[in-house]
Amino acid sequence: MSVLGVHGIGNRRYFTKAGNDLALANRAIGADWRRWIGQGGAKYAPARPPLEALPVVYYADCLDQDIPMGTADVESLGPLGRELFVTWAEEFGRASLGEQWAGQISQNGTHKWLVRKPAEALVKHFGEQVRDLLARASDSLACYFDPLDTGRREKARQRVADALRERRPRVVLAHSLGSVVTYEVLCADPDLGEGIDLLVTLGSPLGVPRIVFDRLDPAPGVKGIRPPRVKRWVNVADVGDPVALPPGRLGERFEGLDEDITVSLNVLDPHKVKNYLMCRELADVLGKHLG
Repeated sequence: MSVLGVHGIGNRRYFTKAGNDLALANRAIGADWRRWIGQGGAKYAPARPPLEALPVVYYADCLDQDIPMGTADVESLGPLGRELFVTWAEEFGRASLGEQWAGQISQNGTHKWLVRKPAEALVKHFGEQVRDLLARASDSLACYFDPLDTGRREKARQRVADALRERRPRVVLAHSLGSVVTYEVLCADPDLGEGIDLLVTLGSPLGVPRIVFDRLDPAPGVKGIRPPRVKRWVNVADVGDPVALPPGRLGERFEGLDEDITVSLNVLDPHKVKNYLMCRELADVLGKHLG
């Protein structure tokens, strides 16, 4: 059974290491995903045949980001990136510590988008890893959602659409920002969902209010839907993943989500795709379709 992956944030390094060769970057990330899926399958589903191939749609080269690769300097973010970062700090703090936190973050009024204090608050309460992850996520999403440069969003969506049209996968695994690109593509062209038995979103920010959900195209309205013609949709999110907010509640924003699985994989790096691909819960889900 054919499986297609769609990567998330923080994958520009594949393109750079490949000497800006798209084909080599595609092969490299596909090899990593296949290895990680294989390790999880060998541990938790040894009877399942290993995947012969796992192509991953590569689109990171379509996004020109403000933060230099390998850093998380929040003050290097552009205007939209800063807005998203502070909003994300509010939403993550609200989910973790309650409304009082959110009020403290946004109380600066017209200076709301100054990022230093929210960044310091994130480090104080949650550590540098959360601040750095949200900075990179905000950077990637600002590139993708930038209303002044829609070409980057169009290129990323076209990459995913072309791969779905060419490969006609039965299973799609979409991580992080990749879940957003994939969701938009499948909703914009329902024919692309034909034949997809299973869509698995991993560490997905689809439900994050004011950051992703309200910027989706096509606009979901009050509630989103399962992408047309996709037979089954399963979401997997680490309980500590600050990108995948709110944990365990994606079904409140999307009708047709068949299963919303909350896991606890890695305290230090809860958003990393390797941890999602190797987890027992994903092995169990895939076992029903790949066995």
